Amino acid sequence: MKATFSAALFAALVTLGAQSAPDPLYDADPHECTSWIVMPNLTCGKYMIVHKNRDTKSKKIQLYKARPEGKNAWISLSDRGGGNAFAGLNSKGLAVAMNSGDKTDFYSKNKEGSYTPEICKYALENCATSEQAVAFIRDHVKRGDYRHARSGSIWFVADSKKAFIIEHDAKHFAAHEVRENFAIRANAWHYPEMLIYSQRDQKSLVAHHRREVAVRSLIFADGTKYNEPVTQEKIAAASRINSYPDEPQCYPLCGSLTNSGSTLMIDCEFPEMLSTLVAACGPPRHTAYLPIPFLLDEFPQELAEGTFCDAVFARAGEKRELLPQEKLVEFERTLRKRHEEAVEKGRKILKAGGTVDEVKKLLAGAFRRNWEDLKKLSAGCDAKAAQTKPAAAPSPAPAKAK
Repeated sequence: MKATFSAALFAALVTLGAQSAPDPLYDADPHECTSWIVMPNLTCGKYMIVHKNRDTKSKKIQLYKARPEGKNAWISLSDRGGGNAFAGLNSKGLAVAMNSGDKTDFYSKNKEGSYTPEICKYALENCATSEQAVAFIRDHVKRGDYRHARSGSIWFVADSKKAFIIEHDAKHFAAHEVRENFAIRANAWHYPEMLIYSQRDQKSLVAHHRREVAVRSLIFADGTKYNEPVTQEKIAAASRINSYPDEPQCYPLCGSLTNSGSTLMIDCEFPEMLSTLVAACGPPRHTAYLPIPFLLDEFPQELAEGTFCDAVFARAGEKRELLPQEKLVEFERTLRKRHEEAVEKGRKILKAGGTVDEVKKLLAGAFRRNWEDLKKLSAGCDAKAAQTKPAAAPSPAPAKAK
């Protein structure tokens, strides 16, 4: 299948972007994450994909890689200084992401239990497969080592062969395998085992399902483009939807609290060596998705310490986009092409019996070039904005004493 991107869908996305997003009714809720799984049968057998748009009040994030002794290494975008994971990828090619779930009477009242970002981190450190991750999370919940305000949770776990979505509260737990195609959740439970415990009202349920429908509609063109492969470009476009002209009251994919986007791409042939985190290190409409190979040993200081992310949030606060959306898509194609060419060269090296160090060097070289391009573009955008910003009005002279 030839990878194409519907011109009509792209035009719709640009039209959405040209509008100023209204003030949605649901902005008060900081837990408006949207995550989905794309199975390998929709990526020509190349990738298992987990994506998360994260919504939270936090504006201090960093790119983080942990190397705990005797455990799996992992990477994720993380709250500054927190050292936890929200959508992470580990050294075994396992992806774990989490969303908030429905409000329920069966929320955790254990003030000593682990928060979901901690459980996400622990699962990445200790599990090698999606089935192990399901069992690990279930064990945390069943023994009461879990807390999450007044609601339950939703999890997305995948390796190169299998994927699962978990829905649970502090007492009830349901996990089902995603066997083919695509599955998505905003923050509303879907499973019959969990629905009877949900306290979500109709208006809220409509808002959450509206985000799910928006993603499906863009990626699959309202059910008419199911034969085209799902690409990271389509996923990025979906992650940037910032309004619904037909239902402006519903909180969008990329709203006022969306602080990042993470696309976890698990390579189906060499999951431990060629998998990639493609990250929007800040609100996705205000930066570019950067491919970050898992094998990368060192991150640029600006990403690791979060100063690059600070600039993206400043841009978002001033309602400045990095580029017009159609230009941003073109720029990301250049980054992605460079990364994918390095991945395919690395694949040939591994098939020929080459070393991981050879592949690591190849991927790191492509990453450095991509990072320099993104850094240069971002700095130029911000410098231009600073030059055109109106000068502050002079302070009034102090009144003379009589």
